[in-house]
Amino acid sequence: MECINHKKSFIMLQEQNRSFALDKKQPVKGYLKLQMGAGRASIRAGVENLKCFERGSYIYKLIFFGKKHEKTIYSIVGNLLVSAGGKGETYFRINPHDMDGNGNGLSSFTIAIIVAVSTSNYREPLHPVLEGAVELPETRRCRRGCGPFNRYYNQYILRCCKAIEQKKELYGRTVPFKEDKLGAEWRRIPNLSAFPLISPDSRSMICRYRHFIFGITETFYYIGVPGRYLEQEQPEEGSSGFVLWQPIRGAEVYCADREEASLEDRQIAYGYWIAGIRRDTGDIEDPRGGAGSRKK
Repeated sequence: MECINHKKSFIMLQEQNRSFALDKKQPVKGYLKLQMGAGRASIRAGVENLKCFERGSYIYKLIFFGKKHEKTIYSIVGNLLVSAGGKGETYFRINPHDMDGNGNGLSSFTIAIIVAVSTSNYREPLHPVLEGAVELPETRRCRRGCGPFNRYYNQYILRCCKAIEQKKELYGRTVPFKEDKLGAEWRRIPNLSAFPLISPDSRSMICRYRHFIFGITETFYYIGVPGRYLEQEQPEEGSSGFVLWQPIRGAEVYCADREEASLEDRQIAYGYWIAGIRRDTGDIEDPRGGAGSRKK
C-alpha cells in the first residue's frame, strides 16, 4: 500500500571537532531530517555525545551556508538542545522560500554546520562540530516501511552494521524468539553507542531496556528494538523500516499481533520491532518482504 506524496531528505553530519565531545573516546554524531510540503518546511536535528554546558559558557547553533554572486550567505536556523547525557533532538520550522530574511530560499544553501558558540567572548571564533551537505527534499512515493534514505545514509548504516558484525563475538548470542520468521543469528547489544542513527524514535526504547538486538543472515542484517505491539512503541510508526514485530519467547501465547488481540494482551506481551538492511546495498527493506503496516 502506497502513502501520499511527500518531500523528505535525511542528512548525516560528519564530525569536525571532538573537543566538544562528552566522551572524547567516542565520535560526535548527528543528523538532520528535512521535510517540505504546502509551502512550509521543517528540520529535525539530532546529536549524540555532545558536551552540555550547564552554565551556558557555550551554546550550539545550526547554521546553513551557501554562495550567491560569489558571496557567502548564511542562515542561523536556531539553538540546539542538548541534555546532560550528551544527546539532543531539536525541531525547527523554516520558510523554505526565505531562509535568511533576504529572499534566499533553501535551495541557495549547500552546507549545514552545527557550531559551538561562546557566550562570554563574542570575539571567539565559531567552533564547527558537525557538518553535512544539504540535499533538498525530493518528491517521491514510497511503500510504508521504506524510509526516505539516500545512498550516503545507506552506506553509513551498512558501515555501522559491519562494525557490529566484526565485533559480534564480544556480544552474547541470544535466542529471543520461539519461532523466528527471519531465521537469523541474534546478538544482544548492550553498547547503545553502536546503534545506527536509523531511527530517532528508537532511542527512548533502547535506553529504557539498555540494549537492542542484531541479527545476521546471508542476505540481511536486522536491527531489533524492544517494544510492545503498540503504535506508540513502534519506531516512527513503521516509516523508518521497523515494520516486523516478533514476541519474545513465552509472549507468543498472547497473539498480540493479531487484529482480534485485546489492548490488555498487547500491553502485556513484549517483543522487538525489527528493520531489515540488505548486506549488499545498505537499503532498508521490509523484513516480511511486503508493504509495511501501522499499529492500532
